[in-house]
Amino acid sequence: DGTLRVWNTQWGNCVATLKGHSAGLNGACYNHDGSRIYTCSSDMTIREWQSSPPFKCISVIVGHYGPVHQCAFATSGRHLFSVAEDRTLRAWLKVSLEEPPPENAPAPRVGSRAFSSSNRQSEGGLEWFQWSQIALFAATHPLRCVAGSRAEEDEEVACGAADGQVSLLRLMLPGDY
Repeated sequence: DGTLRVWNTQWGNCVATLKGHSAGLNGACYNHDGSRIYTCSSDMTIREWQSSPPFKCISVIVGHYGPVHQCAFATSGRHLFSVAEDRTLRAWLKVSLEEPPPENAPAPRVGSRAFSSSNRQSEGGLEWFQWSQIALFAATHPLRCVAGSRAEEDEEVACGAADGQVSLLRLMLPGDY
């Protein structure tokens, strides 16, 4: 039904129901400090949520052309990786914007709309962010699962495809080689 329920594991009660996806959920992960939850859906989006009250949806990341099956962070916590039925693994980076976006800025086809994080303010007001796609890996079969490496310096990720193939990839950005 497109919802995620957050449970108190000590008492066994549901503390929040996160609604926003228009199709079923396929996966979820936390960021490294546990302050955010990321949900993957058959509606081809990833949503970023606060992991504590008020459990607000902060951003919607778009770019996949099929259901998003799973997402994960590598150890550094800098990059979010997602895999989907469209046979792609995508690497995302949350970038800080120098100024608020124009009021009627169009929604991007890849990435996210600019958003502010209500709990972090700079001297000039709210800080603004946007998710940008920084890498793309295309496979021959739909990708089903992804896991980030445990190495401190490397941005490595393993992904599994529907045909049973597992790929180990290293994200290399300009200046890394």
